[in-house]
Amino acid sequence: MVLMAKWDAGEALRLIEKEHITYFVGVPTMSLELMQHPDREKYDLSSLTDIAAGGAPRPVSHVKRLQESFGKAQPALGYGLTETNAVGCGNFWQNYADKPASTGRPHRPMVEVAILGAGDAHLGVGERGEIAIRSAANIRGYWRDEAATAAAFTADGFLKTGDIGYLDEDNYLFIVDRKKDIIIRGGENIASAEVEAAIYANPAVSEAAVFGVADERLGEVPAAVVYSEDGVKEAELLEFLAGRLAQYKVPARLWISEEPLPKLGTGKIDKVTLRERYRGLVPA
Repeated sequence: MVLMAKWDAGEALRLIEKEHITYFVGVPTMSLELMQHPDREKYDLSSLTDIAAGGAPRPVSHVKRLQESFGKAQPALGYGLTETNAVGCGNFWQNYADKPASTGRPHRPMVEVAILGAGDAHLGVGERGEIAIRSAANIRGYWRDEAATAAAFTADGFLKTGDIGYLDEDNYLFIVDRKKDIIIRGGENIASAEVEAAIYANPAVSEAAVFGVADERLGEVPAAVVYSEDGVKEAELLEFLAGRLAQYKVPARLWISEEPLPKLGTGKIDKVTLRERYRGLVPA
């Protein structure tokens, strides 16, 4: 096993050649940077047989590019949680090429995946609900937090992931959204609520919504839609946020709405509508 103290794509290419590495794994951004590195052709990467990823979504377009860029090396993607010790589903080789939007099948018989509906009922093929995992690798509970443990598990022992998805007829898992409003930027988790709180700290902001949008390099990045009755400017708000958030949490895309943001019947901001409206403005 060859470990790097700090990620550097050029150094990774050198180590793959020097150490005859066969299996590479990192967040999807890392394999993209290997593909794009200007020195890639200078190294002998023929030892590579697998280029795996986890920790964040991999754009569908990357799968074919990986196959074309690395000859014998086949792409793979894994899905799991800290609470499952990273155990969950896997998609690899030709199966991944055939279903690049899927994170793969559960590792049976050790792992079971269920899609949960109302009352934690198990849903059928193609039905969307919360993804849940049951395996021997799952945690038994949260340290000294019985309430969190009870909320995380179903009566039949499945751990609720907070992700929304469905299983197809071949038992491949497709993740379509997150119940917990978390953005995963190149493997870094960003809570939408934290970014929204920082935006609302600006007195000129009336309404704000933060969500993830697709990014070619990082998988997804935070984006924000803001309504300001006082006419706050984009540059002003970004400068304001730079002093309150880590750089990777600052919205990569920021839209100023000239009218109040859409609401649900409950009065909450309708993020589903906003996502559909503004994600279409991001270049593919």
